[in-house]
Amino acid sequence: MLKNFLYLNEPALDSYLSALEDGLRASIQETRSSSGSITGKGGIPLANVEGERGHGEERTTSRSDTASSRFERLQTLARADVDSSGWTDVVNPDSDFVGIGIGALVELECEIYIPEMIKALSPSGGLAQAVEQLQALAPLAAVFGSEVTGMPAAGQLDAVKGLAKSLGGDAVLVGEPSETDWRIAGKLVDSYLRGEIEGYARVVGKVSAVLKSGTWRPLLALPGMQLLSRDKRREMEKKGPDAGQEGNWLQGPAVMLDILAIYR
Repeated sequence: MLKNFLYLNEPALDSYLSALEDGLRASIQETRSSSGSITGKGGIPLANVEGERGHGEERTTSRSDTASSRFERLQTLARADVDSSGWTDVVNPDSDFVGIGIGALVELECEIYIPEMIKALSPSGGLAQAVEQLQALAPLAAVFGSEVTGMPAAGQLDAVKGLAKSLGGDAVLVGEPSETDWRIAGKLVDSYLRGEIEGYARVVGKVSAVLKSGTWRPLLALPGMQLLSRDKRREMEKKGPDAGQEGNWLQGPAVMLDILAIYR
């Protein structure tokens, strides 16, 4: 199947592939040769002489080793050597995710979405820019002799802007496979995005944590998000989400992934 990559972490791809191939190749060279012969006859009385002269042609083609071709090789090698790669094609999450180990590479099809709070805090969501515009509005209004009413306190605006900036260019996706309670979640690095990811797609990633049924994890505290302290995260996880905030949390059973690729 030809793949349209919506997200591809190329440094991780190269790292995984080099481990399976014992190194990483930069290019591919292919040499083709052809050969033939030319036959002629010459003669003198009472004699007949035949001669043959060979000729050949060699052509070398050099091709760059693209990320797409490296991913295809990774899939092939990982599936052929499951002991080394830990590769799992997840067809039935209810059975395939049971006992899954940390570090396993998994691939599955699911419906992907970015929670609304995460989307708002991302640079494309525009929350940080909106806060900055609000902060700039008050002094400007004073110049024209007007007052801005109903605006949050300066400290509250700074806190919201700081939270949005601490998220940086990264976001968090949640994936829901069909006909199961299992879900997946993982961080997306903005620089590896190639297109709009929401909707049905295939996801490949390395397992970083497994969340048991009935337990909760705040989405902003996924590994690598670094928005909450360890103690605060544990306290929040024991308490669970407040009413109406369930959409900003991940509920087990779930698998958290270091996302390698998303494609259709």
